Amino acid sequence: MGLRKSLLQLSGFVGISLLLGACSNAPVQEPDLPESEYYQNAQEAFDQGRPLVAVQNLKDLDSRYPFGEFTQRAELEIIYAYFLASDYISAHANAERFIKKYPEFETIDYVYYYRALSTFKGGETLSTRYLNQDPSQRDSSEFIKAFREFADLLKRFPESSYASDAKARMIYLRNTIARHELQVAKYYFKRNAPLAALHRSQTVLNKYPSSDSVEDALAINIQAYIELEQFELADQNLAILTNNYPASKHLDANGQLIIPPLPKDADPDFWYWVTLGWMD
Repeated sequence: MGLRKSLLQLSGFVGISLLLGACSNAPVQEPDLPESEYYQNAQEAFDQGRPLVAVQNLKDLDSRYPFGEFTQRAELEIIYAYFLASDYISAHANAERFIKKYPEFETIDYVYYYRALSTFKGGETLSTRYLNQDPSQRDSSEFIKAFREFADLLKRFPESSYASDAKARMIYLRNTIARHELQVAKYYFKRNAPLAALHRSQTVLNKYPSSDSVEDALAINIQAYIELEQFELADQNLAILTNNYPASKHLDANGQLIIPPLPKDADPDFWYWVTLGWMD
């Protein structure tokens, strides 16, 4: 019994010593600042053009004072802070979170606007990060998402102060997405897939009939029908093109379709995809 008691005492002493040693090596956390000071620090960071510092102060405020006086303001302003820092993914995620948490917020249209604008800027950045290149030549999924989010804003808040800007951006997005569909159509022609090209041009005509790509889409329709040997449909589309665009660049002096040579960017060979077209 004496040996067992001694071992238990020794193990207890060792355990306490290890615990004290671990505590002495742990980093000492600074005491929390008052809630208002975190918020004020964030405002100063905004004024100094340091959005990431603002983000950190707003995050600290939110985590330390989850039900505080400034919490809702912090959760709102962190959206803009991330946006200013060009972290559009985080801006969008925080906007989504705010909408779910405060759906009846007085100026919730602001949050819907920055949700869409973050998607828009993210897509724009991905497509033009290294070269000043036409965004229509890149994946359009983010632009399609942004278009839908701006449309959601206008549907919910047609009188919003952000409505005018949202409409202008939707026009730009509509035209960019339509041009992208035609870029893909040209790729399919290069791959001897006229039916797939036709599907793309018809997407433009059906989904984006007010875009600036309708004339080009009709020309692709005609070319696809010719290659598919559906000459009656080709003639019908030629008549539509002639009637609506009598001076079309796609028509020769006799009113027949000019089959254009495919541009290099319609030939996504191995190096095109590896370099995303930067070395094309």
